Amino acid sequence: MNDPSRATGGWPTRFALARRDLLEFVRDRRALVITLLMPMAMYPLLALSSTLGIRSAVGEIERTERSGRLDLALSGPDAEGLAARIGAIAGRPGERPEGWPETVSIRIVDEPAALPLIDEGAADAWIDVGRGTLAGLAGEGTVTLEPRLSTVRPPDRRVRELVLTVLEGVADQVGLERLRRAGLPPSVVEPLRVDFVGDLEPGRAAAVRGLVPTAVAAVLVLLALLTATGAFYPAIDAIAGEKERGTIETLLMSPCGTFDVVVGKFLAVFVVTLATLLANVVSITLTSAVLLRVLPAGMVAGLPAGAAAACVTVTLVAYVGLAAVAAALCLAVTAASRSAKEAQNTLTPVVMLIAALAASALLPNAATNRWLAAVPFAGQVAVSKSVLDVFLDEASSGGDAVATGSNVAAALVASLVGSAVAAWLLILLTSSLLANEEVLFRGPDTATRGVARPRPRPLPSVGQAFAAAVMGIAALWYAQGLAPAEFVPALIAQQAVAVLVPLLAISWWQRVDATSTFAVRWPAPTAAGGGAVLLAAGLIGAGLFGTGAAATLAVRGGVASEEAIGLARRLVDVIRGGPPWSAVLLLAVMPAVCEELLFRGWMLAGFAGASPPSRRAWAAIAVQAAAFAGFHLLPERMPQTFVLGLVTGWLTLATRSLLPAIVAHAVHNATPVVLVALASADDLAAITSGQSAGLPTWAVAAAIGCLAAGGLLLAVTRHGCRRDG
Repeated sequence: MNDPSRATGGWPTRFALARRDLLEFVRDRRALVITLLMPMAMYPLLALSSTLGIRSAVGEIERTERSGRLDLALSGPDAEGLAARIGAIAGRPGERPEGWPETVSIRIVDEPAALPLIDEGAADAWIDVGRGTLAGLAGEGTVTLEPRLSTVRPPDRRVRELVLTVLEGVADQVGLERLRRAGLPPSVVEPLRVDFVGDLEPGRAAAVRGLVPTAVAAVLVLLALLTATGAFYPAIDAIAGEKERGTIETLLMSPCGTFDVVVGKFLAVFVVTLATLLANVVSITLTSAVLLRVLPAGMVAGLPAGAAAACVTVTLVAYVGLAAVAAALCLAVTAASRSAKEAQNTLTPVVMLIAALAASALLPNAATNRWLAAVPFAGQVAVSKSVLDVFLDEASSGGDAVATGSNVAAALVASLVGSAVAAWLLILLTSSLLANEEVLFRGPDTATRGVARPRPRPLPSVGQAFAAAVMGIAALWYAQGLAPAEFVPALIAQQAVAVLVPLLAISWWQRVDATSTFAVRWPAPTAAGGGAVLLAAGLIGAGLFGTGAAATLAVRGGVASEEAIGLARRLVDVIRGGPPWSAVLLLAVMPAVCEELLFRGWMLAGFAGASPPSRRAWAAIAVQAAAFAGFHLLPERMPQTFVLGLVTGWLTLATRSLLPAIVAHAVHNATPVVLVALASADDLAAITSGQSAGLPTWAVAAAIGCLAAGGLLLAVTRHGCRRDG
């Protein structure tokens, strides 16, 4: 491996490595065609199929908006009298009922000729008006008419509604005549009239423009997926391919750091991914130009002139961040693979993950989530779609949408920052993987007979650590549907099924050393030193909850989602419904032990390895903290749980013990139990309604004090332990 003391890396070396990998990729014509040229042929095919669907939708809109023509066939002795009544109503446009057809055509026919008329389409409906119908209308009884529709042609709801409207118009007219004969005013049967103001039915152009957001959203998700897949083949060739060719070892032995090698390969994959993005955008733009000539003009009528340019510009900028994350993610996956075949198999579920994240930005409540813009793949789609929403709102309201435009700019910045952080962490992880000889020199896949357990090992591998996290999150998701309805049994079941069972199963099967993996040891050489470390961890845990809760309430303005409100109510019921010690055991101790064993035990040990360098240690801490935050599912809790994961991960590596992390986690969860147990009725009402204005000043000050005291005590204790050692 390379010697850091002989490293001559830097940006010149990184650019040289990037040029080398780019040349290798360009020579592979098959990958070049699949990555860059396929979109140019794919989007026209997609547009052609979409055009047929859009034209069908436009035709349906036109048929719906058409006022309609109704052709009636009447037969029977009183047919002419009923036709006269219908004609009298049609001749007075101001007295027609709502929904009356624009044209009513009536023909008087014999009964044998009526059925062929409606079956052949010459008439929409046939009514046999028997003798006594007019007399019944002139009296005070009820007359029954039986309109008949075709039994051969497909049923038409429009015809049914028009016939019903016409006959109801006749009934209303007869009713008014009866009221006049009785000497009563028409207002007797109309005690209330409702006239909506400003509630106009949208015209055809507005209805057609309603198809634009749906079409654009689908294209944005597809663009995210195809841009990400542009990184697959270059990433596979950059690392997994080099492993198969046996050149990765030579490259890593060169006088440059492993980090420089990874950055150079990232730049090469990033350039290809950007080229894929550009090819897709060019194809989409040209395809859209063709569609504008063949689709109805009303689809874009009324939009501001700069809407298309602004949407394309913001999308390009946002998707540059997406390309960076995709390139770094694919490199990290291929770095952990033995061969190109294994890398391809591993990247297959990555495609599903990217598609799910991108599609999540289209959910109804996604636009209101402030944190979504920073989430890779979902944030870029949300930001790009929000630009079109701004212009559509501006076109419909006539406003300038300045405030909304500033929100889009802020979301774009958040998306770029989130992408940069995610890409940087993935690059650090890739560098750590390549620096790990166990990962790098595992050799090719070997066939085994039957199902064989691996040989014992001190720590889990990176793949095993990732597998445990995936199993835990998947088990938690399914456990929500299978767990009991009651909160306490459901919580116990979820912790057991989603955390302990997968963890015990995979640790038993992989034969890892439990003491090394789960860091089951006292956090200091002496009993007093260990006690001081645990006390400091407890103070840090309490301070993290207080400051995190205050920050969350300040950012969200005291308003929470329905899911968060429901969770708060159930927690309050558990805390106030029994002795405090039971709530502490259930809500603090049990999750702390189970989750710390999984995330700061198994996952952190697998990602960090034994005696990790600083760069790999921080990458491992960040990855397991992100998985820990995602494990909690509720978006409001993710920022605070991510910070808790970072701090407890650092505590575990700094003290080489899991006990401080367990204590910090337990105290963090026990702090709200104590606060709720001591809260007044008004405070509980604010918590359970989701309208809490924030923590009291004394609580925030106490939390900051706990953080300061815990950090100072930990620093002093660790300094003393090093000096004694």
